[in-house]
Amino acid sequence: MASLCDTLVRMSCVYKEGVMLSIAGNKKRTNVTLSADLLEQAKAFGINLSATFDKALGEAVKEKQRALFLEENQQAMDSCNAFTEKAGLFSQGRGVL
Repeated sequence: MASLCDTLVRMSCVYKEGVMLSIAGNKKRTNVTLSADLLEQAKAFGINLSATFDKALGEAVKEKQRALFLEENQQAMDSCNAFTEKAGLFSQGRGVL
């Protein structure tokens, strides 16, 4: 069972690296449809639409990837938690936080 915990930690690292790689790709032109009033307000404030959309879309994709990762790895996390409940924490009784 300890190997499942190790696998979960490795999967978490791969997940984080994958998110960063997928968000930092090449730029591509696209069309979007916006509320005219909102667009005028954004322009009046000097808001960079491309940067704003890129950041917001990146956050939305990251959240979807996170949810998918948790769903796909729920069994491993449950197994790791069950092992910890049964065996206890390594630091338990050693005065280590």
